[in-house]
Amino acid sequence: MTDILLPTARLIIADSEHDADMLYAAGMFVPDAFIAIETDGIWHGLFSPLEVDRARKNSNFNHVYLDSPLRAAAENSGRSGLASIAAAFLDERSIKSVEVPGQFPFAYAEALKSWGFEVRASDGAFFPSRAVKTETEIKHLTHAEKLTRLSMMQAENYLAACSIADDGILRDGMSNKKVKAADVRRAIETFLIANGAMPAHTIVACGKQGADPHNIGSGNIYAHQPIIIDIFPRVLATGYWGDMTRTYVKGRATPEIKRLYNTVREGQDIGLSMVRDGADGTRIHQSITNHFESRGFPTRMVRGKQTGFFHGTGHGVGLQIHEAPGISSRPGILKTGQVVTVEPGLYYPGLGGVRIEDMVVVRDNGCDNLTRHKRKLVID
Repeated sequence: MTDILLPTARLIIADSEHDADMLYAAGMFVPDAFIAIETDGIWHGLFSPLEVDRARKNSNFNHVYLDSPLRAAAENSGRSGLASIAAAFLDERSIKSVEVPGQFPFAYAEALKSWGFEVRASDGAFFPSRAVKTETEIKHLTHAEKLTRLSMMQAENYLAACSIADDGILRDGMSNKKVKAADVRRAIETFLIANGAMPAHTIVACGKQGADPHNIGSGNIYAHQPIIIDIFPRVLATGYWGDMTRTYVKGRATPEIKRLYNTVREGQDIGLSMVRDGADGTRIHQSITNHFESRGFPTRMVRGKQTGFFHGTGHGVGLQIHEAPGISSRPGILKTGQVVTVEPGLYYPGLGGVRIEDMVVVRDNGCDNLTRHKRKLVID
């Protein structure tokens, strides 16, 4: 006796403003949740009257439907909500089994189960193909990184125009007021917004604040201390992200900071030289960690605080700021067409931190650097 394979479908119910899988499937931004269903390799989009005409013109779907007739059919059977519309569509095709993304809403899954559907969460990425970018996607990411680079230059120019007061706090070159992290952030983010990119929690962390890699920074900006600036905007027209980090000192860098910076820069060079098709992300990460240890910067806990290099070397970038693949202690093989960051860092409470980050495209025999921005420590 052989098992009977029941027809199955793949289902997403989400908006495409915030859900990267739905944006990947639909190819257009829709602020409210809608339905995407794939059957036998064909994608169907189910839209409200508000969106259906636009979707017929602009979406990636093979077929686009007005959801109102399906909504009416569902209500006639005592069901309601988006899950009921999906159920009506599936019932018409005698499909009772669906695969959904891991982040599929629990309430929708429970409703579908109560109506006799088998609901299975995807094992891993719902769209594994998202990890390898098309050349069109790489163009979008190149544009995003260009805007990121130009916004970093705004920060550099702002810091260069600042003066150093006797109290060690920077003064604004125009107003002579004390410079705060928010002022540097404003110079970066004003440029990005004016050029169609939305910044997200831009990091400007001075001195001790830099010992926490995701501390966005606050308060005064001091001379002669490391300033980590990490910028990761999303281009509004495409949904793709840029990502870049530099560390600066306005004024004089101490020998200790210089040694820390040069070690991180050397570590990034090691990582960049190893990125290529077939490279093992674990080996890349371990090679950088070994280099840091050889220079006297081990990763360890000191009095209950993390010190050294305690995050991954890099991550994929695309329709999400953090996506597959990763370059870290977890196994993973890089493939041509993936876009990843290479961002080693060293962090020490009481001193601060240094991180340098570029975004690159994995190629057959190396990588293409999309960041293409000089690495310098001191801003005079």
